[in-house]
Amino acid sequence: MLKKLFRLIKFIWFHPLNQNNRLAAVWRMMSFQISSRIIKAPIILPFVNGTHLITSQGMRAGTGDWYCGLREYEDMSFLLHTLQSGDLFVDVGANIGSYSILAGTCKGVNVLAFEPIPSTFSYLQKNIKLNLLDNQVIAMNIGLADQKSTMHFSQNLDANNHVILNNEKNHPTIEIDVERIDDVLDKKCPTMIKIDVEGYETQVLEGAKKLIDNPTLIAVIIELNGSGKRYGKDDNVIHQLLISKGFESFQYDPFKYKLKSLKGKFNKLTNTLYLRNLDEIQTRISKKNAFILATGQKI
Repeated sequence: MLKKLFRLIKFIWFHPLNQNNRLAAVWRMMSFQISSRIIKAPIILPFVNGTHLITSQGMRAGTGDWYCGLREYEDMSFLLHTLQSGDLFVDVGANIGSYSILAGTCKGVNVLAFEPIPSTFSYLQKNIKLNLLDNQVIAMNIGLADQKSTMHFSQNLDANNHVILNNEKNHPTIEIDVERIDDVLDKKCPTMIKIDVEGYETQVLEGAKKLIDNPTLIAVIIELNGSGKRYGKDDNVIHQLLISKGFESFQYDPFKYKLKSLKGKFNKLTNTLYLRNLDEIQTRISKKNAFILATGQKI
């Protein structure tokens, strides 16, 4: 317990968005931890541009955004600075909806959010309704894979819930319908997609061949942290696939509105941005669309 608390405080203390007011950030964390234990019910937390997230104790995604403004600030800021009216954003592994609600704050952007775990999906639905985004964000309670089927998922690991294979034990599981994203999207194609499925990214992309080939898709935000090993998959295969489709790997500096090339490599601890049609992306970023965080910061 103390080790987890120390790691959390360290994360908050050194988060770039907290550099100018670290004590206030720690106070937000302590206040939430205390109030959530007293209230023992979901709590509504301020988010971006007047939006809110319904969250509970232990929900790392929503609470991290409250403590830091934007938990994954580089990738979330890239989303906010890049999406524009008429775009479709696809959120694979939406959890309670941080990325989906962010995309929903971008005027004229439509969102398709996939979250397989029913208990988490209920929070996603509540957050969509709370922020009056029912007409903009469509949520689907299914998983995505390389073929239509049913699979077992863990259901008690919060943001770390994942597909469970027969040789993985000691986790309560739930059977979930899974489909190919190409089949679900039909003829629609997003401008940007975020994929965070705890190691099952290879199988998701194997069911997304039409999507990846469609030039409308110019940005992929994906987590490649070695989790695919539990399914016998190598992140380098995903990296090479996306490179072969004309994408290049980057990270984003939201303070300078600049992309930094990863020179053919990918981040092994955090998300990687895979981008193509760079002129279009640079044009979008150069507009410097500003968003107000719950902490009062403009980014």
